[in-house]
Amino acid sequence: MKASRLVLGIGSPLICDDGLGFRVVDALRDLDIPDLDLDQQSVSGLDLIEIMMDYKKVVVVDAIISGQYPAGTVMLLQPEDFKNAVHGSSPHEANIHMAIELGRRLSPQRMPRDIEFVAVEVNDVWTVTDRMTDDVEAAVPRTVEAVLKLLEA
Repeated sequence: MKASRLVLGIGSPLICDDGLGFRVVDALRDLDIPDLDLDQQSVSGLDLIEIMMDYKKVVVVDAIISGQYPAGTVMLLQPEDFKNAVHGSSPHEANIHMAIELGRRLSPQRMPRDIEFVAVEVNDVWTVTDRMTDDVEAAVPRTVEAVLKLLEA
C-alpha cells in the first residue's frame, strides 16, 4: 500500500555530485520512517507527474547549479521557484514547475498539493564517478535534516 508521503531523490549515482538525491534517500531509508515512501529516479520534467501522483506530500531532493551559493548550500524551494528555469537536458522537455502545473490541471485529484524541494548547490554534474565532491558530501547530513523538518511540517 502506498504511503501518504514521498521523498524523491533525483539524479544519477554515477555522475559525481548528481548522486546527492540518491545518497539522501539511502540515509533516510536507514531511519525506517512510518508512512513514507522513498524513491530514486534519474528522470525529470513530465516523467515526474506519474511518480508524484496519489501522494499528499512530496519532498524532492536534487542537486542544483545556480552559481549563486557556495557548493554544499542547502536550499528549501517551492515549485514556483523553478518557474523560469530552463530544463538542462533538452529544450523540448518541460521544467519541473511546468510539469507540476500540467499534472495538477490534468489530474487535480491525484496530484499532491504539498510539493517541496530540498536542493543543494553542487560543484560537478559532469564527471563519471560514484564519489561526490567534499563540499557536497559534507552537505548530506544537513540535507537529511532539512527533509526531516519538511516531513514534520
